[in-house]
Amino acid sequence: MFACIYIPNASGDTAAALLECASTFSPRVENTGAGTVVFDVEGLERLFGGYAEIAEQIREQARTRGLPANVALASNADAAICAARGFEGVTVIQRGTEAARFRDLPLGVLNPSPEILETLQRWGIRTLGAFAKLPAEQVSERLGQEGVQLHKLAQGGRERPIVPHVEALRFVEVMELDYELIAIEPLTFILSRMLDQICLRMRSRNLATQEVRLALGSYVRILNLPLPVRNSRLMTKLFILDLEAHPPGIAIRRVEVEAIPAEPRVVQNGLFVPLSPEPEKLEVTLARLKAVVGEENVGSPEILDTHRPDAFSMKRFGVSESNRSETFRNWTNPASQIRNPKSQIERPERRFGASWRSGRVQSEISDFGSEMQDLSNFKFLNPSAGSKEATSASPIIHPTPAISLTLRLFRPPHEATVQLRNQIPTWIAFHGVHGPVDTACGPWHTSGDWWRPNMWDREEWDIEVADTLYRIYYDVHLDRWYAQGVYD
Repeated sequence: MFACIYIPNASGDTAAALLECASTFSPRVENTGAGTVVFDVEGLERLFGGYAEIAEQIREQARTRGLPANVALASNADAAICAARGFEGVTVIQRGTEAARFRDLPLGVLNPSPEILETLQRWGIRTLGAFAKLPAEQVSERLGQEGVQLHKLAQGGRERPIVPHVEALRFVEVMELDYELIAIEPLTFILSRMLDQICLRMRSRNLATQEVRLALGSYVRILNLPLPVRNSRLMTKLFILDLEAHPPGIAIRRVEVEAIPAEPRVVQNGLFVPLSPEPEKLEVTLARLKAVVGEENVGSPEILDTHRPDAFSMKRFGVSESNRSETFRNWTNPASQIRNPKSQIERPERRFGASWRSGRVQSEISDFGSEMQDLSNFKFLNPSAGSKEATSASPIIHPTPAISLTLRLFRPPHEATVQLRNQIPTWIAFHGVHGPVDTACGPWHTSGDWWRPNMWDREEWDIEVADTLYRIYYDVHLDRWYAQGVYD
């Protein structure tokens, strides 16, 4: 038998009280919906007597909590829910009498969707009895699977297991201090003790955490970790480093720590994979670096999707899904780490496929050889000038290498003083460099993000000063010159 407690027009605050009331009778309680819980009462007759006495005890327990509830007992959970919604007070429905008892109940007790309720009312269906008499096949054709489920409920429900409500796991430690703390050093011992208890509880449930919240009175700090951990010493160090970088600035009388549970990290070492440093140690190192150089200067640079020159952001270090899957593939297949030197040599038929077998690639190579007959534009190197064998050998071709320059950027750009003549830079001075401009090439005008407050509009020049090439630009909005970088 199943019991249902239903509160008409229930508010959101009654859900916890309903679950607590039902939990006093059974550990298997289903939170069905707003103001409705259903639970298994099988075996309670030994404690309270018959089903009518059990229902009275449930209603009395709800009344003591200030809950004006309807209580119904039935042979299945859905029938108990319909009875509690349709009948006031205490209702006990014996097995096999569900359809007869539900005959005069309105369709609203089924809690149908507005579309199906409107359709049934257009058909002239007002009660569960009239709905139960409809052929199930035609109900399925016209109302779909939702209509079929409602049709079964109108006939008395169906046997189904209830879904027990599981309380959300919370790993929280709270400590009220006898005196106020101003310094951060005494917090080390308090946080260490509290995090030890939290990690012990998580370890007993085989859980870890990626997010830990620390509340020092009204001051809150959140620690986000790249990987799930349950190392209390690590979290204590990270919190202390974070508090040293962001001091609370208030006296501390209450400390609360909450860890959000997550699945633990599974590490599988391989025979052919070298050991790497633990991610926990890297996180501590990064926290110390942030305290020295600032949080905005630690991370992995990520290029932004914009045409703005040198636009990037610092992304927090973490393990991406692609890297995680690649690492897992290497662990599961260690033989893939052993390279075969012969496999590095590609055969022509493997590289070109069917094109090589058909002769198309070979003909293109022969055509290229015929075009190389005129070698007047190439420089030949004869390693053995006086040897007859060397003169008959094929010449060695040395094409002219392409010239590439590397621009090393100044971050931030150096503010410069530039003198112009006919709108062309002729003299410059910046950061220890000054002198006339020997050569100037430009300008190249770039602009963008005109719809944003941080729009840019500038003219770029490449100049030569004292046999050194520089990249400078003129910011139109700021009316200033900057040296952006130097060419190697």
